[in-house]
Amino acid sequence: MPPSPTQPHGGSPYAPAHHYGTPAPATGPAFVVSREDVLSKRAALLAEAYDFQQFLDRIEGQLRMRPMGGDPVSRDVARGVNYRLREADDSYFNVCQAWVNNLFQTVDAMADVARQYGFTDEEIATSFAGGVPGA
Repeated sequence: MPPSPTQPHGGSPYAPAHHYGTPAPATGPAFVVSREDVLSKRAALLAEAYDFQQFLDRIEGQLRMRPMGGDPVSRDVARGVNYRLREADDSYFNVCQAWVNNLFQTVDAMADVARQYGFTDEEIATSFAGGVPGA
């Protein structure tokens, strides 16, 4: 099957013509956090990162489509859906995972800021009430 007219020559016929870039950490400070807020904001972001990661872990196995029949169209459709959902570098799952990874990187950066404000590692770890070991 040749690529559609919207695909570059030799491109995957299953890939969309557009590209959603993988999110990257901000090159500069995305927001300013005060000494009074750094631990609570870090805890909130950490809770969101864990929730999002648990959601992705829970649905990952469901992001596969089996062909509805043995015909070539069913196989092609399943292959295309699987590519967009899970397999492509910019698949929906991989883009979401990159967002989770960026949240965890932001949490680590906020821990560094908390240290600069004079908080100890113990204070930083205990500020997260989510009960996640090593947070």
